[in-house]
Amino acid sequence: MEALINGLHSAGNISRLKAPVPDYGEVRDAIQAKEKEIGDLETRERETAESIRRKESGFRESLAGIDPALLDLDHAALLSRLTEDPEETDLVALVRARRELEVSEESWRGAIVSDVGNRSAFENANKTARDDLDRWTAEHGPAIDALLARGVTFFADLTVTAEGSFGERARSLASRISGDLERVQRVLGAHELALQDRDDLARRLQESQARLARVDGEISSAADANEAIAQTLSNLSSHLDGEICPVCDRDYSEVSSMPLAAHLAAKIAAMVEQAGRLQALTQSRASNQAEVTRLDRDLQAAASQLIDEAELTQLKTRDADLDELQRQLADAGAVMAEGDRLRAEANRAAQALLSLQNADQSAIVLRNSLDTHARTLGVAIADSLPTDALLTLLRETAEQREAALTGRQEARRNALEAANALATIRKEHGALTGSISAARDALEVIKRQKSSADAIIEVGKDIARKTREARGRVVRRVFNDELNSVWRDLFVRLAPEEPFIPAFAIPESAGADIEAVLETHHRRGGKGGNPRAMLSAGNLNTAALTLFLALHLSVNPKLPWLVIDDPVQSMDEVHIAQFAALLRTLSKQMQRQVIIAVHERSLFDYLALELSPAFDGDRLNLIELGRSAIGQTTSRWDPKLYVADRAIAA
Repeated sequence: MEALINGLHSAGNISRLKAPVPDYGEVRDAIQAKEKEIGDLETRERETAESIRRKESGFRESLAGIDPALLDLDHAALLSRLTEDPEETDLVALVRARRELEVSEESWRGAIVSDVGNRSAFENANKTARDDLDRWTAEHGPAIDALLARGVTFFADLTVTAEGSFGERARSLASRISGDLERVQRVLGAHELALQDRDDLARRLQESQARLARVDGEISSAADANEAIAQTLSNLSSHLDGEICPVCDRDYSEVSSMPLAAHLAAKIAAMVEQAGRLQALTQSRASNQAEVTRLDRDLQAAASQLIDEAELTQLKTRDADLDELQRQLADAGAVMAEGDRLRAEANRAAQALLSLQNADQSAIVLRNSLDTHARTLGVAIADSLPTDALLTLLRETAEQREAALTGRQEARRNALEAANALATIRKEHGALTGSISAARDALEVIKRQKSSADAIIEVGKDIARKTREARGRVVRRVFNDELNSVWRDLFVRLAPEEPFIPAFAIPESAGADIEAVLETHHRRGGKGGNPRAMLSAGNLNTAALTLFLALHLSVNPKLPWLVIDDPVQSMDEVHIAQFAALLRTLSKQMQRQVIIAVHERSLFDYLALELSPAFDGDRLNLIELGRSAIGQTTSRWDPKLYVADRAIAA
């Protein structure tokens, strides 16, 4: 009935059902989740319906702005018409024309600047820039070219064109020099570290070999220790009988005043100690040998990382050459920058002079090109119209037409995107409607499952209630005044001086649940508090022990055994004596077989005396566990049988 009540305990509360029946809680949660899901789906369905209405209204307005005839087409024909792009060809032509006009305008501005300038000033500037560049080339050119050429020889894969500026060539070369210097210095540094590691490992290897030699000497000089002999002598110790040697049958007291057992124990300890020292030396030798092997392996690995002398010399030479070249490039930086500036200045002067020479011919060609653009755009112009005004008129006309075509094209693309978005949201609205229907069907299934489970829970509650009532009737028969009376007698016998006596509280009403509630009664009447508050630690142990015995005595035992483990905790000598007398009564008079375990030698001897056999057929088994001199567990069994007292018999 306890198992049935405990098993149906979860049925009384929904929160307790989550552990034994997780599916029920999941179904309850699933109902709430499904109802929330349906609510969310309905909200989204309403939102999508409203969004469809707004998008349809905006879409019809955009179609009316493009072409009112599009409103009468079906969806497929509408998409086909919107996909067409009749403005693309005209738009491409306008974009090309506008770009050509921008180029013409730039050319015209250049021609105007050239016309305004002084031709002789351009020629003088060109001559001056060329002379300055020639002087710099004669003074610094060969040295700079030789420096850059020397730097290229250090790198087989580096190609630096002479057409580039001196600064660009120097920066490219300096970047390669910096990277290679870092690589060479890293390799040299690794070589130095490997040298240090090799020397350190060699020193440590010599020290480990010396330690290994010392350990070998200690092992060879150590006395042989035979652990097997120590084990044999330890086993002989259990066969000693006084001072007679079990090997030679001689009396050891004749040769020494030391007891034979003490002499044998001393020999065993000496052998075990010598064997332990030899074992420690052996372990130390193995550890040193492993250290020597590891250091030798590490030494070989460190030696393999060293660079041979020829390669080391090349690396050091390359390091010095690259460092020198890097400093020379840094020192020549200002000179190379000046050369680049003079070359750029000469190029600009030559280009300006060339532009001036071509300005007249460019102006004639430009005017003819603008007339062609005007005819292409359909713009009527007069021959007297200035070129500046013509450029402005053509540019504004092209921009206006391009803006109009771009607007129509953008409106067509927006309408196409709106049509696709409208189709997508309509599809989503249909999917939401289907999902709502499926969710409602699933909710009905889950609710039917929960209704079936609720019916089962109600049955379980009814069974638990009836079982508790039946349990109450059964427990009331056991936890009654008779059990309290037996418990009281046993407790008073073991604790005669204790004024408070423990007992079970017996419910007064017939329908009250039976619970194992403990209380105390005063010897003179009246109730006390909880036993843990009213009794000492020793009497609490006595109360628990006597309750165990009372329960055992109040029912018919299936097996007449009492198994007790260390029952005298916190008991004084008087309680122990009374408990021993009670055990003797249970064993001798009530035919109970008592099995008791104790941990104190004095208590063991006392109980062995109190529970000794008292009649024929009565027996006391004494089992003593211990440890030998070498740490092994020993067990000694000594059965005690009844022997009549000869003095009383006589």
